[in-house]
Amino acid sequence: MNEPDPTPTPASPDAIRLDEYWPYQVTVLADLIARRTATIVKREAGLNLSQWRVLAAIAERPGRTAADVVAMTPMDKGIVSRATKALLTGGFLVRRASQADGRVSHLFLTGKGEALYRSLRGAVEAVPRSANAILDPDQQAEFCALVKRLARAMPEGDRAD
Repeated sequence: MNEPDPTPTPASPDAIRLDEYWPYQVTVLADLIARRTATIVKREAGLNLSQWRVLAAIAERPGRTAADVVAMTPMDKGIVSRATKALLTGGFLVRRASQADGRVSHLFLTGKGEALYRSLRGAVEAVPRSANAILDPDQQAEFCALVKRLARAMPEGDRAD
């Protein structure tokens, strides 16, 4: 059996330098934040990250539909559906039919859901605290604005333009 050659090969001159490639760095940062948040919500409440995101989206704007949650989070319809179902079953959310269109339902936190959200909010908000410490409030606002601009500039869907 042939073993791989342990001798390192030099980087290709046209290789992407990941330590200087901002999309990769943003992905690393997002992954660190997501993993830390997932650990907190799992330990404190037994939720997965998708369930936390749905809970937070409804806490931010009560009455959102599942389609609204899909549109404002980086989750697909199936993941939002499963997370919503678990939160409904757990008694954290309630679904109410739309007065305007009975085919649409709006999601609201229950008292139990509000208590859960309040209990997790401080710990989740603490996740970026050490990173925030190196940025003054103006830099934090500028960073957030730049990230939003970059996100809006990205093409939609799976095709690359």
